[in-house]
Amino acid sequence: MKNMKNRIFLLIVTCFLLSVSCNDQFLEEKRDYSVFAPGDIFSDPNQANAVFAQIYKKILGKYNAPMQGADILMRQGQDNLGGANYMLTEELASGYPISIMSNKYRGAHDKVTKAGNHLANPHYWNYGKNSTGNYNEFNKDILFPSIYLVNSYIAEIDRYKNTYPMDDPNFWDKLKGQSIFVRAWLYFDAVRLFGGVPYYSTGTNDVPSMDDRSERMSIDECIEKICADFTEAAGLLPAKWDTENQGRFTSVAALAMVSRARLYAASPVFNANWDNPQSKRWQAALEAGLAAEQAAIAVGYGVSVNDINSWDQAFYGYAAGSFNPEAIIMIPKSSNTMYDITYSNKWESHIRPQFITSVSGAGLPVPKEMIDLFPMKDGSRPVVGTNYDAEKFYRDRDPRFYRTFAFSGCEWPGTTKQIWLYAYKFGSQFRYTDGTAGDAGAQRKSKAIVWKMTDSKLTGDVSYSGTDILEYRYAELLLNIAECYAVQGNAGKCIEYLSKIRQRVGINSANNYGIGNISSKYALIEACLYERRVELAYEGKRSWDTRRWLLYEGGAGFDPVSAGVDGNHLYNPEQAWGAGWKLYNGKNGKPEYTKANNILTKLGLSRISGTKHIGEIWGYQLTTAQATEEDPLTDNADRKAVPPIKREMSDAERNAAFDKLDAFYTNNGFVTNDAITAMGTKYGMDSGTSNSDVNFLFSWRGWYYVYPLHYDLYDSAKGNTWLAQTEGWMIVNASNGDQDGTYVYCTPE
Repeated sequence: MKNMKNRIFLLIVTCFLLSVSCNDQFLEEKRDYSVFAPGDIFSDPNQANAVFAQIYKKILGKYNAPMQGADILMRQGQDNLGGANYMLTEELASGYPISIMSNKYRGAHDKVTKAGNHLANPHYWNYGKNSTGNYNEFNKDILFPSIYLVNSYIAEIDRYKNTYPMDDPNFWDKLKGQSIFVRAWLYFDAVRLFGGVPYYSTGTNDVPSMDDRSERMSIDECIEKICADFTEAAGLLPAKWDTENQGRFTSVAALAMVSRARLYAASPVFNANWDNPQSKRWQAALEAGLAAEQAAIAVGYGVSVNDINSWDQAFYGYAAGSFNPEAIIMIPKSSNTMYDITYSNKWESHIRPQFITSVSGAGLPVPKEMIDLFPMKDGSRPVVGTNYDAEKFYRDRDPRFYRTFAFSGCEWPGTTKQIWLYAYKFGSQFRYTDGTAGDAGAQRKSKAIVWKMTDSKLTGDVSYSGTDILEYRYAELLLNIAECYAVQGNAGKCIEYLSKIRQRVGINSANNYGIGNISSKYALIEACLYERRVELAYEGKRSWDTRRWLLYEGGAGFDPVSAGVDGNHLYNPEQAWGAGWKLYNGKNGKPEYTKANNILTKLGLSRISGTKHIGEIWGYQLTTAQATEEDPLTDNADRKAVPPIKREMSDAERNAAFDKLDAFYTNNGFVTNDAITAMGTKYGMDSGTSNSDVNFLFSWRGWYYVYPLHYDLYDSAKGNTWLAQTEGWMIVNASNGDQDGTYVYCTPE
């Protein structure tokens, strides 16, 4: 929507003039209009579009999903980027550790465990308030008021489309298709976070009364309705929009969302039969992926990425109004500050270090887990002592490595500034060279930072970037298909689709593009999850993959409290694994997983729970205090000899620069160390000065995968006791030890 970008924001402003604020009457009437009658609105295509723009703004404009104020729909551009959304994955570490002593989870997706309520007039879902006086705040971005808004709009389209025909005979279908797409998207996010919910559409049987007592639907029922909505939307939407409307939802996007929804439903978090190659859910996910792929190919998707340059430029390199064959769903952003600044992309302001932007604390440090993860140049996995030197980690890596991470010697795109990332000592404290002053500037640092998706054309103040965000790339669709084939044990087709991902970025075809000859079903699944971590790194997909595959503890259970936490927040992770409630507990048709036999052991992966991010640094004379606070190597001859390492370098140019970087490292006695070991506990990625911070370990428990209802629902004064609590959660309140909720979300087929 490059050209449409400013138009849609103008329409949003217009729509504010057409709509009333959210209040009881507005929602009860299910209308978005007060000054103008609906007939006036729907007789004018611009005004009809303006009303949809208000819906679009509410759902996507600020990334605010309708259940919480911190973007569920996207994972870029948020002020708390380093906190709740990414904290419990290997991708990002930036503080805000979670106390393992707490019975309330304060981490991923920014939702506390006691979140949520569901009351009539209108119907809410999982918005946590402790007072009945707060239950009727209709301006909150939560599920059911937004659904009512969308359904009202669809109903008005059906009412007026025959009365007011437009010059474009497909005008009403396209507007309705976009609205149905939004409804399905909202429900999908609700289901993957909270499990089954009542599903209200515009059908006669789906419109609740004001005293509605709708039960929670099963996951299968919800997924079928979600996919039916996306499929209906696909039948109403064009496969590609014209130049003025690039970025609107398309039929290809709708079919791709069916693939995403069915993949989630087939995954272990919802599918007790995930391990069955004959699983109907995996087959449905495969068919959905293949259908979306064919639809995408038919209109020109998948043809743009044929080397690492075009892979990189897909994120930022397309001119206004042009079709991006990698962007199946694109969220338009604007740098025009005359509109609400929350419509801008904040990614650039977060990833550029202070040395580049002068913004204190900017720059995203890369955990050792991610640095060591990416393949080597030939596609093989890095193995220290065999094909990989962790000190010279930048040597001979996958082409995507150099477009994802920056390190010492790199020149930030669009500038002439080289960055240097190492620590040194001044007095009794430590300093770091990314431009952040003082001892605190050395905390939570790394030998590399993220520069993926940075736009070299942006200069000066990048606080309000207009770079559009690729929410769903063609690559994700290929990875979805590969995963379905993997679970079915179809090694040939799985490797074929994984090879497509690697072929696009220029990895040599030898040994199946470095993937090797894999035959085991579990090894194939692991290969798919590995490729997703590399290809989709920092695009907001990993947190969902860790949820749906139960990668924190493998379905075996994890409870540090029951494993003997002492007063210093210390516990034994081995003891904690397998303790407490677990999703795969042998009940309701599910196998019983143990520490020795669970999803992780089957896939050959290590658990995330009970670990912490490692911040590995380059250290210069860390045991010797420098005479001055400034970087002691600014005028070092070896450092000056390192040419700027640019993103677009050829292999020969890059290797010549690496030779100089090697000499700088070796000749000046650098060491590579865990920051905690080299400098102290407060300098670690997941550490700080308090006892709980020093001893922080991930403490994701098995019942976090799907959130509960608010415990106030079970207060007799507030009613709603007909609703089943989510399996694994307390029935009365957070302090009650009962963990036997009755709503089961992981079921056999």
